Amino acid sequence: MSWTGCVGIAATRTETRPAARGTRRRRLDRRGRIVLALAATTAVLVNAGVAWMYWRLDGGAGGATTGSVAELQVRARSDESLPLRPGGATSLTVTVTNRHAFPVRIVAVRQAAGQVTVDALHRDAGCVATGVAVVTDPLPVSWKVPRNAIGVFTVPDALRMTEAADPACRGAVFTVPVRATGIGGSS
Repeated sequence: MSWTGCVGIAATRTETRPAARGTRRRRLDRRGRIVLALAATTAVLVNAGVAWMYWRLDGGAGGATTGSVAELQVRARSDESLPLRPGGATSLTVTVTNRHAFPVRIVAVRQAAGQVTVDALHRDAGCVATGVAVVTDPLPVSWKVPRNAIGVFTVPDALRMTEAADPACRGAVFTVPVRATGIGGSS
């Protein structure tokens, strides 16, 4: 039992009683059961449709499938052991990460959109206009990257630095944005 009220106003008494034992709960009528059954059936069908669509798009394997477009992580850098100088060329070292359950064969590498970046030491020294580009675009290659593996490949003389490059760029290590074209499932 509790009392509520304010000064100067009559207080009211409210009493809460627990439900009596053995009382019946209200049951759903026919219309309520039909609505509930339709809602449950709709939820099951929608979830089954979503699961089926995911499986179809995903190949049922949790990722891309052989013969489909597969996303790979690709990085490319100039050869650290053969530094670039204005007018010179060096090798391009490409690292390909294949996180798929099937092997991939890379058939071409091309320079992607984006800036060629320079290591921090040379950037701080004033290397802004790098003048670095891939010599042949696309570079035809034939690299095999096993499933769930990382492949590191070198393309000789694939990078060139123009004479117009800043003098501070001499000997720097450059990171080049690249895209790889490949075929999944190739052994």
